[in-house]
Amino acid sequence: MSLWRKAALVLVGAAAAIGLGGGTAGAQNQPWGLPPLPPGVGPVELFADVHDTPQGKFLEGGAFDKDGNFWFVAIDTGWVSYLTPAGKLVPVFNCDPPEQFGARCEPQGTRWHDGKLYLTTRHIGIIVYDPETKKFSPVVSTFRNQLFKGPNDLDFDAEGNLYFTDPWGTGIGPDTPDTQGAVYQYSKDGILRRIISLGAFPNGVAVSPDNNTLAVADYAANRMLYFSFLRGPAPACAQCASDPSNTTFSFARGGSYNPGAGGPDGIHYDVKGNLWAAMGIGGVIEYDPRGVILGYVPLPNGDVATNFAFGGENNQYIYMEGATTGTIYKFKAPNPGLIGPGGVRNAAQK
Repeated sequence: MSLWRKAALVLVGAAAAIGLGGGTAGAQNQPWGLPPLPPGVGPVELFADVHDTPQGKFLEGGAFDKDGNFWFVAIDTGWVSYLTPAGKLVPVFNCDPPEQFGARCEPQGTRWHDGKLYLTTRHIGIIVYDPETKKFSPVVSTFRNQLFKGPNDLDFDAEGNLYFTDPWGTGIGPDTPDTQGAVYQYSKDGILRRIISLGAFPNGVAVSPDNNTLAVADYAANRMLYFSFLRGPAPACAQCASDPSNTTFSFARGGSYNPGAGGPDGIHYDVKGNLWAAMGIGGVIEYDPRGVILGYVPLPNGDVATNFAFGGENNQYIYMEGATTGTIYKFKAPNPGLIGPGGVRNAAQK
């Protein structure tokens, strides 16, 4: 037996002895298995089932208003709706244009900000709904006179700047051979900038509790990416200045690859800097602030998880969506979510 093989067997034995690696029950020592439940997670229970309604056809989005209503969208039918705290379905509006226009809306991401609901749509860009006037209107639909490729998800930083992802593959797009995705910032001053170009499918996006990091879910590569905003001198860049516009970065890091063949979709931070992501394999995964996987909460019915939101008592319940079955499940998370009712950013906790 070669020296290399002897060393490999010793390492494998040592890993098994101390229980390295996550996995399902009965396979805790297999690092290639699914991670266990994160510590402190409550039981998963059904909150609502809307599969037999037009509003339940391929669920996405997820955002709580100040009255505790859970807003979500149906990609296939263009409906934007909410569920009351008791789980009653309330259809609100349909963003599909008249049939003679040809193109559809296909809403995806949702975020409340300053009393209004902002949405990404695959074909008409970013729109905003005003619950006071009961009307929705366009925010931005092109970049340098070209259509977006299919805006997917969005978030606001602490200053009120809007960030949204634009992956290739779901919208009509300006140029079929161009398969590069992007992340845009629509500033609080109304300026649109493309701040990141990467991969084919940047999906979820979220700003960290300390407002220093922009996390991007790279769906096609099945991993999380972390972009550090330029905040002045750093060990690796003593001459770096601070950028108050939050449009440039001092560093970019790639997190560990996730298990399975379904990448991360919608993402949200909790108040302690842990990042949660809806997964194509059917559930949500939790990462700590270092990007280390802490655990995985599966959907009971095995459906694809597209998105979710923090809400409920103390803003500490995660409401996750089963996209194709039209179901919403909830469970208590270890910590409250960063984004509270109405889109208010809660204070970070140590």
